Amino acid sequence: MKIILAVDNNWGIGLDGDMLFHLKKDLLHFKEETLGSLCIMGRKTYESIGWPLPKRENLVLTRDKSYKEDRIVVFNDLYDLLTYVDNSPKEAYVIGGNEIIELLLPYCDEAIITKIDSIREADTYLHNFDEDPSWEVYKESEPLYEDNLKFTYVYYRRIK
Repeated sequence: MKIILAVDNNWGIGLDGDMLFHLKKDLLHFKEETLGSLCIMGRKTYESIGWPLPKRENLVLTRDKSYKEDRIVVFNDLYDLLTYVDNSPKEAYVIGGNEIIELLLPYCDEAIITKIDSIREADTYLHNFDEDPSWEVYKESEPLYEDNLKFTYVYYRRIK
């Protein structure tokens, strides 16, 4: 599994249930990276998006056993979700929120992080891969620019 998210300089990812940034280039990068894959998210993230991500299998992990939605696959049990992912030929991406990322981090071996050179007010933060000795950078894009913001795609992998 891979994690894919955008962060500010403090590893902030969200405020009041919304993303900190909506950069067209980054959203296109996310789409290109995840097309045809499994996208794993929590219920709040799914509801904040408002609809299933097209041309991807949307997997939602929630504690709410009564939660139903015909256009997605809902899981109430981590083991069931992991079994489903293990039995799928598709790449799996964890896209949020933070609780889901923390829960699935031990099962992830890569992270694709859009690092945006800015600081925004945030109430939700991602695991800081730069400070975790069990992760390393293996690739980084050239700087990109949009809306007066500089950002790069940083690719991390778990050190075996």
